[in-house]
Amino acid sequence: MDRFLNSEFTAIGIIALIILIVLIWWVKTSNRFNRYKVVIDESKKNVDIALAKRYDTICEMIKVAKSYAKHEASTFSDVIQLRQNANIKEFNATIQNQDKEISKIFALAESYPDLKSSQEFINLQDEISDENEQLAAAKRIVNNNISIINQEIVSFPKSVVAKSKGLKEMEFLKEQNIDSKRSINEFDYDVK
Repeated sequence: MDRFLNSEFTAIGIIALIILIVLIWWVKTSNRFNRYKVVIDESKKNVDIALAKRYDTICEMIKVAKSYAKHEASTFSDVIQLRQNANIKEFNATIQNQDKEISKIFALAESYPDLKSSQEFINLQDEISDENEQLAAAKRIVNNNISIINQEIVSFPKSVVAKSKGLKEMEFLKEQNIDSKRSINEFDYDVK
């Protein structure tokens, strides 16, 4: 009888230990997902900052351009949007909207040589270039963090915890016009 009770307690102890180990693993994995989400939110804030700086520079460019081209109001009619706490689709749309505004301003500058050669405008062009680099770096960080969490979400057994938390693979920030950047066949190699 003692032998039976000892083996029964041993079996219960082993089962309890297994349950405890699984529970600890579950909590640690759940906490890891929570930390990943915080890191992604933080890196998205860096994109917000880069977009805000870019927005301010675009607004300054519009002010300078308006002083040269008062009758070109249609160039400036689109609203440049900055979205705080945006999801990935909204980030992509905001970046695309800002890119369109920048290209409109540069196209307008081509029509106004005085604007194009204005030191203030040249400085703003340099600022936009720097901000584009900062934005690209921030996008790479966000995409790297999304890649890390996506790898965890699809890896068994962590995928079970992810599913229980309602986590799904996240979208990446996209590079605009990527299809046109895949091939070098369109380059003009003629030296004039």
